[in-house]
Formats: sequence, C-alpha cells, structure tokens
Amino acid sequence: MSDGASLAADLANELQRLRNSVADAEQAYRASNLVRATRDDVVELALVRAMGLFEEFIGDLFYMALENRLGGEIMPLVPAGNTDEAILLVAGSDAAGDSRYVSWMPIKEKTLKRASRLLTNGQPFARLANRSAEKAALVDLTTVRNRIAHDSGTARLKFAELAKSKGYPHTRAADYLTSLRGPDPEITLGLARLQSIADGLADPSEAGSRAIFAAEDPYEPAVVAPPGTYECVRSGHKQILPAYGPLGDCTFCPRPIKCPHCGRAETLKSLWSRL
Repeated sequence: MSDGASLAADLANELQRLRNSVADAEQAYRASNLVRATRDDVVELALVRAMGLFEEFIGDLFYMALENRLGGEIMPLVPAGNTDEAILLVAGSDAAGDSRYVSWMPIKEKTLKRASRLLTNGQPFARLANRSAEKAALVDLTTVRNRIAHDSGTARLKFAELAKSKGYPHTRAADYLTSLRGPDPEITLGLARLQSIADGLADPSEAGSRAIFAAEDPYEPAVVAPPGTYECVRSGHKQILPAYGPLGDCTFCPRPIKCPHCGRAETLKSLWSRL
C-alpha cells in the first residue's frame, strides 16, 4: 500500500468509528435511552472531529507530496528531505498577508493555492480545482462546523442560509446534520464525502482518481488541464492534450452572430469536456 493510500485508510478507520458513534447515539435516542440534547451533542462533535481529521489528512498528504512519497506522477517543485523541511517549505511559501498559522481550509484559498506554488501542476490537489461538487461539499461541511465551533454572527448567518437553501431547520447544527437526504442523514453523507475526497486525492495516479471523484466541470480555454482527450461542448470537436496545459479556443465552433438590431456580436466561449 502506498503512503497516500495508507494515510487515507487511517482516515477511513477514524471516520467509521465516528459513524458508529453517531449510529449508537441515534439508536439510544430512538429507544428513549438518550435525551435528544445528548444525541445532538454527539452528532455535532462527530462532525467537528471529522473535519479536524480531514484537515490533518490534507496537511500530512501535502507534506508527503513535498517529500516525493506519493508516486511518480506527483512531484514537488522543491523536494523536502523530511517532514520538518516540508513544514518549513509550506510556511515559507505563504504570502505576507496569509495567517502565520498553517491551515488547509478553505481548500481553494489555502491548499490549492499552496499546491500551485510548491507541486508540479498542483498535483494531487489540483484534482479538486475543476470539481465544483467536491469543493461545494467541503464549503457546506465547513459552514456547519463553524456554526458548531463558534457562535459568531457570521457563522450563524452562513449556516442559516445553507440550511434554508436545503429546506432544513436551522435552530442548531444538529438539526441540519440529522435531516434526511433520501434514506441517509446529512452527517452520514458528509462523512462519506470526506472519505471519497481523501481517497481521490491519495490515489497515486490522476487517471485512477477519476473513478473516485464526481464528474469534472467543463474546462475553459485558458485553464491548465491534465493530459487526455477532450470534446468541445458546443461543436463536438475532439482534441488530444498530450501534456498539462491550456486547451485554447475551439476553431470548429460557429462564428459569433451579430444582432441585426444593435449590431453586437454574441459572446461565445469554448468549453471542453474531458472524455
């Protein structure tokens, strides 16, 4: 088992233990052996613990990438000889305006930004750059975690907006986490999503991670895309990208048409879907 896979397996064991705790608390509550407030405390603490474990996983995986321990496809721009050196590289790469405390969430502003500076093509963390479903899930879970962790006005407002958008109650975070989406409560779905994201990031190959993650968003022309075969969303034209780089505009797309009334041409943008 690779270093990354071993790290993801350790996280899986911890998340399963939290799922078991939540299930035990729910069973005891339904059997009237546990009051609702205690059940709610267990559920909320499970999410806080899970988010802490996930952020720790992200940090450890990043350090492994800098130490060149995640396979041939994942290479640091500046290799670290050990974890201590990797920690110093991360801390030293942050811009002057960043916090002195090394945190990994929000994933886009923290982890993906660091990956672009320190890892070749940002891998493996760039796998999330064009996947809005995974990033949105992490934002939602962070919003709920923040509502549990501190009672600021901003945390309350963002949580209330999230809960209302899904039609859930928002008196406390546990109301959201115990709400059902299909047959499963949000807490169970959230822990499962954290694990799937971890598995996708820990996979030693970019191709292997595609079988784990949700489908990618279409790529815009100037975005750096991974090697592969792409199809223009508008024209259906295909092209092969042999190495990381931008796909550019599709030359087979219909020309923009000018409006006969105002003379303005419609704005058309090429979008590429990876096959």
